[in-house]
Amino acid sequence: MIAAGYLMMRTHWLSRPFWEGCEKLVYFVLFPALLFAAITRSNLGSDQTALMVQISLLAMLGAAALGVLTRWIPGLTRMDWASGVQCAFRFNTYVGFAIAARAAGSEGLALMAVIVGFTVPVANLFAVSFLANTFHPVKLLKELSRNPLLLATVAGIVANLLSLHPPELIYGVLDRASSASLALGLMCVGAGLNFEGIRSATAKWQAGTVTAIKLLAVPMMTWGLCSAMGLSGIQRDIAILFATMPTATSAYILAVRMGGNGPLAASMVSLSTLASMVTITAWYAVLKGVS
Repeated sequence: MIAAGYLMMRTHWLSRPFWEGCEKLVYFVLFPALLFAAITRSNLGSDQTALMVQISLLAMLGAAALGVLTRWIPGLTRMDWASGVQCAFRFNTYVGFAIAARAAGSEGLALMAVIVGFTVPVANLFAVSFLANTFHPVKLLKELSRNPLLLATVAGIVANLLSLHPPELIYGVLDRASSASLALGLMCVGAGLNFEGIRSATAKWQAGTVTAIKLLAVPMMTWGLCSAMGLSGIQRDIAILFATMPTATSAYILAVRMGGNGPLAASMVSLSTLASMVTITAWYAVLKGVS
């Protein structure tokens, strides 16, 4: 799906405005439907689920801390660093949900949705804080209050805890939207691949370091936390798979919006996406071997 999106974009068979509209459809309509349907069908009362969320948050904090250390790369300006450091801890929900659904079905999808719901605010908080010259908590809260993935997750958790389940007719609509979201989301990822921003030696060094943090250090950190804190079963697998996700395409959007280096962020997203095809496969094989 990613390769198909890339080829259609590069051959100009479908134009940039099409992909922008497609991504907006996925982000504001189809993915929220997927999140809500998956969460309302899941059992969220497990202690292991709560532990899974805690470990994912701790791993994100560790990723942000490692990302901060890249500030000392020689020749790196503050805004280039701020544009790239977010790629160490942000995550691509499109890839995450596709992998969770493939690895563990609807239960895995629901667990991934719970992690996303709790980590989205933290990731946004860190990313905005690094890029901003002055931090405005009110603006951040407004942005989070309009985030469709966060709103769908909260609505799903509330409905689940109150045992308010939609009728099967509604689930039928939500399921069709969910199926479309995974395919279209991955194609949008492919359409956005771009490597023009990492031509200098400093940019290559930064991109390589940040990608190694995101795809190698964070999964190993998560594995260690799972072992130390006693997380096992499907929750452990989903926590580790979440840690293997490439960085979010929204890193580019935020960098441009806040005066950062947009091409650099886009290139780092692209590098992370391609490299994750190898690392996700490797980690999935490891998880299958220890199950």
